[in-house]
Amino acid sequence: MKDKFSIPKNYLMLIAGVVWLAAGTMVTVLGLPLLIDLSGNIWLSVLAVIVFLAFYLLIFSKLVKKHTIRIRENPRECMPFWQFFDKPSYIIMIIMMSGGITLRSAHIIPDWVIAFFYTGLGIALFSCGTRFISVFFRKKVLK
Repeated sequence: MKDKFSIPKNYLMLIAGVVWLAAGTMVTVLGLPLLIDLSGNIWLSVLAVIVFLAFYLLIFSKLVKKHTIRIRENPRECMPFWQFFDKPSYIIMIIMMSGGITLRSAHIIPDWVIAFFYTGLGIALFSCGTRFISVFFRKKVLK
């Protein structure tokens, strides 16, 4: 019997993609205006590219692959919609979000750091969101 919260597991990739696109957009919206305001400092743009490459290549791309394999190897055809992430990923997401909100609202981090870090991080999140959606359209978890 199918649980009322279960969906075909390929759709978990679409949900993950939409969540990552939304997160990436929100983080970029916080950093990019500051980066544009400080555009006289080319080093901030270089640092944003470095942050993007580090998070995209070393962390987030691996997470896309990890979750794709985890969902594909699950024997069920349908899974609860919240299982697009596993428990450790939810914990990391909560820590990163609450830490970022706390640091920004307490004005602990200067704007120039938020400018390059959030821009690079946000674009990396958004880019991996597109990778999750690509997995959905290619039905890669169903192979």
